Amino acid sequence: MSAPAGSTPSDSFRYLELALIVLALVLALGALLANPTRSGGSAAAALANPRVTAQANAMPHQGWAPMTTYFSAFGSRADGAEITRYEWDLDGNGRYDTDATPDGGYVTYAYAKPGEYLATLRVTDEQGRTATDSLTISVRHPASSPVDYWTVFDDSRVRRVVVELTQADWDELWVDPPSKITVPANAVIFGEEMNNVGFRMRGQFSLRESNEKKPWKIDTDFYVEGQEYRNLKQLMFINNIGDPTMLAEKLAYDMLRFAGVPSSHVSYIELWIDISDDGGEPVFWGVYTMVERVDKKFLASRFGNDNDHGNLYKASHAQRGPMDLIYYGDSIEDYPTQGGQYAYGKVTNVEDNDYSDVINLARIIDGTSYTAPEDFAVALEEVFEVDTFLRYVAVMNALSSWDYYPYTGNNFFLYTNPANGKIDWIPWDLTWGEDPRSEVFDLTGFGLVERAPLYEKVFEVERYRWKYAAYLDLIVRQRLAYSTVYGQSRQFHDLIAPYVIQGTGDKMFFGDTALFEYEGFETGWERLAEFARERSSFIQEELALFIHSSSNVGGSQ
Repeated sequence: MSAPAGSTPSDSFRYLELALIVLALVLALGALLANPTRSGGSAAAALANPRVTAQANAMPHQGWAPMTTYFSAFGSRADGAEITRYEWDLDGNGRYDTDATPDGGYVTYAYAKPGEYLATLRVTDEQGRTATDSLTISVRHPASSPVDYWTVFDDSRVRRVVVELTQADWDELWVDPPSKITVPANAVIFGEEMNNVGFRMRGQFSLRESNEKKPWKIDTDFYVEGQEYRNLKQLMFINNIGDPTMLAEKLAYDMLRFAGVPSSHVSYIELWIDISDDGGEPVFWGVYTMVERVDKKFLASRFGNDNDHGNLYKASHAQRGPMDLIYYGDSIEDYPTQGGQYAYGKVTNVEDNDYSDVINLARIIDGTSYTAPEDFAVALEEVFEVDTFLRYVAVMNALSSWDYYPYTGNNFFLYTNPANGKIDWIPWDLTWGEDPRSEVFDLTGFGLVERAPLYEKVFEVERYRWKYAAYLDLIVRQRLAYSTVYGQSRQFHDLIAPYVIQGTGDKMFFGDTALFEYEGFETGWERLAEFARERSSFIQEELALFIHSSSNVGGSQ
């Protein structure tokens, strides 16, 4: 190509440069057509580049400072290609300064200071294509909590509670236990005296099926308005009926908090009963787990001090029928009742008689038709914290639990957060199952409930299945691993063992009405660890099958 007549030398150089560029493009196109498998194939194929998906996961994603968070890239994938690089920006400074490629995208980060941090994952596939995904890590200052959990629920020791009451009041408690009559008492709680508190039995199954070791509750303000113990109005002592280890519920609550689910703190206490007018010494009644009550103090600590006035509903199948989230109609009168109580048992704002938020949730879940699962997901996310639910189900299924929503419509709270208008999920009354090979993806035969539409429809959404699988993976790696459960079980067993055998012994194991042989306590912690070994192995197998069978996996896991 020659320069036009009259052009200057500089013009000639520009024309030469243009000619070289054109020639390079022609040669590149020729090479592509000659070898269509290179760089993704033919020109037509090049327009259909593999889709790259980044999936950032974290546990916990919210909690108290300092907080150590475990991250994973599980679920990151590329159609027809491999993910070859995982990079993280964990502190939100805009720089991908953590290369997690050698560890397959897994990384740990310690957040020392309170704040909101945007953690971002960037993945790169073998063809150089990238994708990113971000999540918010919320680290709260301990001083913002209305309850000093680190003192009240100190699980590094067993702390003493002494309840003093008259013989007549003590006898009255036992006349009709299911009536849960409240009597006056004085209490010494961890060395602090509180006079004229309410003392009564609590629970349903745990009350009905237990021996002398009943579950108990102290109402600090029952007789004295405004009286509190360290900003708590009620202390609940759980007898762990059905669990001779006295460890399962404690470990389950700890696992849920690790998962970032708003859930109760748990510690151990030794309960002594002192009959004030019999001239005798206090009697050791047993070791109990003290479980934080879900009330306004709980709500304020999880959702902010200004966000504790939303509607709180408690699911209690034994009392009211299942809180199954089936849509029965636009009026609460259409929903299951038992003994004249609505299945959606209101705990706060009872006087309002307004159930429109939970009815609307049921309508979106079960009373509306959608053309595609993703349409359902979009509608659900407008009113419901789906991520919390996925984390909750992951923990419950990891533990092979049978006594929770999909099976019973039981043992949880729903809370409408005034800050965003969304309903959140709060677990309660936790159990471990016994079958280490129970299903983790395809649950069938929901048991006491006719249907569990929230569970069924959530798991029709592909991205929810991937997220759930990622949470299972993190739980297995960080909390259900044999070494972890073995260490934690032995730690807490050794902590409470000396107290169980003191005096005349814990009434669950000793005395005429004992429910278990003491051997069940001595060796049970090892059985929990062995269950964890078998369960975690099975879940890993199921996760591998899930990845293999998923239609859009590219071998990135």
